[in-house]
Amino acid sequence: MIQTKLLSFEAYKIIVIIVLMVMLGFVVLISIAHVAWSLVDKVFLNFNELDFQRSIIDLFGLFFLVLVGVELLDTLKMYTKEHVVHVEVVLLVALIVAARKIILIDYATTPSDIFFGIASIIIAIGISYYLIKKSSYSTKTKEN
Repeated sequence: MIQTKLLSFEAYKIIVIIVLMVMLGFVVLISIAHVAWSLVDKVFLNFNELDFQRSIIDLFGLFFLVLVGVELLDTLKMYTKEHVVHVEVVLLVALIVAARKIILIDYATTPSDIFFGIASIIIAIGISYYLIKKSSYSTKTKEN
C-alpha cells in the first residue's frame, strides 16, 4: 500500500515537472520573440539617437531575462534526470538575475542602500558558489 502511494506521488511529481517545463518553454519562446521584436523596433523602426543608450540597456535586460528562463529550463531538465537540484545551477541563475538588476538599475535615482544590498547579495552568492565549487573539486580529487 505504501509502495503504491510512493509510486503515485513520484508519477504526480514527474507530471507536474513536465507541465512546468512545457509552460516555461512556451514562456521562453514568447520571450525570444519579444526580444527579437524589440530589437527590430528599437534599432531599425524607431531609432532615436537620444534614447539609444536606454534602449540598449533595456535590450540587455530582455536578453538576461531569456537567459534566466533557459537556465531554469535546464534546472528542471536536470531534476527530471537525476532527481536532485544542483545548487551550482541555482546560484548561477541567481548571479544572472543580480547582473540583470545591476544593468537595469537607474543610477541617478536609486538610493545608496539599494547598492549596498545588491553588493552584499552578489558577494554572498559568489562566496557560496566558490565554496560549492571548491568542495566539489576536493571531492573529485579525493576520489581520484
